[in-house]
This record gives sequence, C-alpha cells and structure tokens, in this order.
Amino acid sequence: MKNFFRLFILPSAIGIIGGLSAILMRELIKGSKYAFALIPASKTNEAYIVIIPILFVISAFIINTVMEGSVNPTIDSVARSIVLKKGRLDYKKGIGSVVLTAVNIGFGLPVGREGPIAKLGGSLTSLFLNFVRIEGANIPLLVSCGVSSALAATFNAPIAAIIFGLEIILGRLSFDVIIPLSISSAIGTAISRYFLGNYPAFFVPKLSYNLALLFLVPLFSFLFAAVVYAFEAVFRLSTDIFKKLDMSWFSKALIGGFLVGVLLFLFPSAASLGYKQVSMLFFFDFSYRQAFVLGLVKLIALAITFASGMFGGIFAPSIFGGAFMGYAIGGFLHQFIPSVDPLSVALIGTASITASISSAPFRSTLIVVELAQNYHMILPLIMGSVMTMYFSHLFEEKIHYARSVMQKGFDITNERYVNELKKMRITNFIDSDIPALKKEDVLKDVMFILMKSSSSYFAVVEDDKLVGVLSFRDIRLIGEFGNPNMRVVDVMTHNPSFLMLNSNGLDVFEFLSKIDVDFIPVVNNPKDKRYLGMLNVNSFLKFASFLYFKDSLSSNTERNNYQAHP
Repeated sequence: MKNFFRLFILPSAIGIIGGLSAILMRELIKGSKYAFALIPASKTNEAYIVIIPILFVISAFIINTVMEGSVNPTIDSVARSIVLKKGRLDYKKGIGSVVLTAVNIGFGLPVGREGPIAKLGGSLTSLFLNFVRIEGANIPLLVSCGVSSALAATFNAPIAAIIFGLEIILGRLSFDVIIPLSISSAIGTAISRYFLGNYPAFFVPKLSYNLALLFLVPLFSFLFAAVVYAFEAVFRLSTDIFKKLDMSWFSKALIGGFLVGVLLFLFPSAASLGYKQVSMLFFFDFSYRQAFVLGLVKLIALAITFASGMFGGIFAPSIFGGAFMGYAIGGFLHQFIPSVDPLSVALIGTASITASISSAPFRSTLIVVELAQNYHMILPLIMGSVMTMYFSHLFEEKIHYARSVMQKGFDITNERYVNELKKMRITNFIDSDIPALKKEDVLKDVMFILMKSSSSYFAVVEDDKLVGVLSFRDIRLIGEFGNPNMRVVDVMTHNPSFLMLNSNGLDVFEFLSKIDVDFIPVVNNPKDKRYLGMLNVNSFLKFASFLYFKDSLSSNTERNNYQAHP
C-alpha cells in the first residue's frame, strides 16, 4: 500500500498542481492582454516603442529588488536547480517569475511561457512536499513530476513531458521513475484538457515526406545550425556590449526595451508567443521572404530581451523561429529542387532549431509532433533534431556532456569553474598500486589478488603497454560460460578508453559522462600507450567538489557585493 501511494496517489496530487499551474499561467496571460488593450495607444504599433521600454524597466526593478536578482527561469535553469539543489525550489520566485512572464507576453514581448510554468509547477510541488512531509520521499523525482505535469498541461503533450523528466532532469529510467512521471503528466494533461479543451497549440495540415527529403535532412540541419549560431552570436554580442558599457540594470532595461520595441513596431507579427502566426504560416499566409525576415527578427528580439535580463521562456520563440526560418529555407530550395515541400521543411525546422537551442532533441521532437499532431513526420523530425544539435555543437564547440555531469552535481556551464578544471592536472590522483594484469593470466589464479584490491576495474598490460581493461562484470562471465580456466584475454575489453598524463579535469568529466567507473587507466600518450596507473575517480571528485564549492562561494560573494553596490 505504501508503494501504491508513492507511485500513484502522490504523483496524481502533483499532477493536479501542475495542471492548475498551467491554467493559472494562461489566465494571467489573458488578463495581461486585456490590460494591454485598455491602454488607448495600444491600438497602434507605435505603442511598442513607448510601452516595451517602460515594461522592461518595471520588470528589471522587480527582478533586481523584490526578487533579489533572480535569474530567468528557463527549463534548463529549473532542471539545474532540481538536480543541484535536490528539488528545493523557491515558490515565491516561482510565482513572481510566472506573473512577470505573463505580463511580458500579454504586452507583446517575444518570449515563451514554458520556463516560468516549469518553475511554478516545480516550486508549488516543493512547497506541497514540505507541507505533507512524506518520509523517505524522493524529492527531486517528485519535483520533476511537478515540472513535467505543468509542461504536459501547457503543451497538451504528455509523452514529451515524460521524456523531458527523463532526458533533462533525472537522466535515468526505472520502474520507480517512469510510473510517477507518467501519472503526474497524464493527470496534468487531463486537467488542462478539461478546462481548456483538447486543441493543438498551432494548426498544421497533415504532412508527409519521401525518401528524397530524408537525404536532404543533413543539408537542412546544417542551415538550421547556422541559424542557431547566429541567434547565440547576437545574444553574446548584446550581453558583451551591456557588460563593456558597465550599464546599471535601469539603463540596460531601458535601451534593451527600446530596441525590442522598435523591432516589434516594425514587425508586429513577431510579438508575443506567435502560435497564431505559426498556424497562418502553414496555410501560406506569408511569403518566403517575409518568413525569413520575421524568423530573424523574432530570434534577434529574443536575444536582446534575454541579454537585457528579462524573464520568459525560449521554447515558443524557438518554435516560431524554427517554423519561419524552415519555411524560408524550404522555399528557397524548392526553386532548385521542386520535390522539396516548404511546409515539411518548416515543421522539421520547428523541431530542429528548438532542439539545438535547448540541447534536448527527443523532448523537442515529441513536443512538436504532439503540438502539430503530425506523427507521420517523426522520422525526419528526429533526424533533423539530432543532426542540427550535432552541427550546432561543432560550430560553438559546446560542452556536449554538460547535462550528464550536472546529474553528478557539478555545473560545468560556469565558465570560471571550467577554467579551473582545465588547469587541473590529474597526476595527483593516479594510483600506481592497483595490480595490472597480463592477457594470459587465468582468472581463477588471480581472483584473490583482485578481491583484495580497492578497485573493481583493472588494466591489462603487455610490454608496459595498455591493451585492455578487466572489470568484475567481465569476471562474472565465468559463470555464464561455465569455464573455470578462462583467461583474462577471453573476457577483457580490448582497446579501452583511457586518459593521458596531460589530461585535465574537464577530460575526466568527459570520460565519466560516457562510462561510470571508479578508476580510469592513464597512459603517457595515445601512440605508445605506456601504462602509468589508474586514476582514482573518487579522489578526483573530492578535489573537484572542493573547487566547485570555492568557485560557488566566490561567485555568490561577488553577486552580493554587486547587488549591494551596483
């Protein structure tokens, strides 16, 4: 009965919280739009030039004073908080971020709603769990259920919300994880459908593809990755300019608001969430040139908005930018390859650009499929998503394993901490006392030596050269094959992965993102592969934790000093 409560009843209650969070957000956006319509000047596009800068300044004041410099609650930042803070989210900041984002969207800011809704669903779940105080509860898992249910209700996409919990936050799949996530997401979606109806976020005609389109997906993906690179370049440029000019939050908000206001005055179709415009796009209401310009404007306005410190989600603008840029790219290629359907490329772009910006290809693909209700297109969508993310990582040289490392409790998106890891040398963590094995050793003859060792992972060496590794998992194969005279070479892993003597802390984290072990073989260089010993992962993680603690403490001190003396 205790398991039934933990796996079904509690997630159902959390699903209700998530569903109500999504409804609350929609009502707030509706009320904000109504308030915006009451302003006499709002009937003309010129109003954006005045209203948006004022909105930026008010939002910046609330963020920097009332909310004490809280960061924009994107989905990634919410996931980071759940992992690193073990599910302890601030419900006051969650509610504040939702209210600010709802007002921003209602007044036309080109941002999304999913990040703040995720923060609200997780924060209210965290508050609920503090109130009920359930013994032995897996708090990060249950808070993830709150986030997933809120996203499921928001997008009417329960499957994608489950994948979000698995792919972004938890990073693992088991009986105890999949059931609570499924129940909470299903309940959240049911509540949303009951109150809001079962409608897609935007309307897309039934599309199909042929094999020729699949062969062109790598080309589409390369171009989509270039679009993402341009978006991130504008964001970095905007941020750097604000930093170099040493602006106060007031000046940054005023200038950023003015720039975004001018863009929305010139291109009002880029305002707010933009789902209506996406539906219009799929029914040919825009030319290819208009689509390209609007997609570009949306992403530039979003970059300036975030660089100015405003709150809002990135998913809806990514969908808008991906659809419009995909339609433009498809239209251009259609002139040379008539078999290319611009609408199909637009849908591929919707998933691909969203996946690349969020580094979450499975979630992005499934959300777009569920939003558009075009399940037949899932193959080109998933191919485009993973390939666009791959090309984007090549362009940016991003740390593609950052999320895997975050699930171990380390945030390597922090540039200063990454620099500390790059300076770290691994020589102090090499244990040369762990016995090395020979290929011809008979396992039963060396078993007791291995049992006495502190390691469960052993190097296999021939002429001082690393030729393989042996783990106790390999040793268990003796029982499977029933041969007591098996040699090390019969079960070892040949040509194993290794670290080099000049490897740094970041290299160790990259290794651990692929293979979760306690010891890693170290060689002098990749050519000779002369074996030097085994790196003790636990010792390394202890020192990496100390560096992380020191860096986090320094960052918090600097942030507090800045807030006290802006």
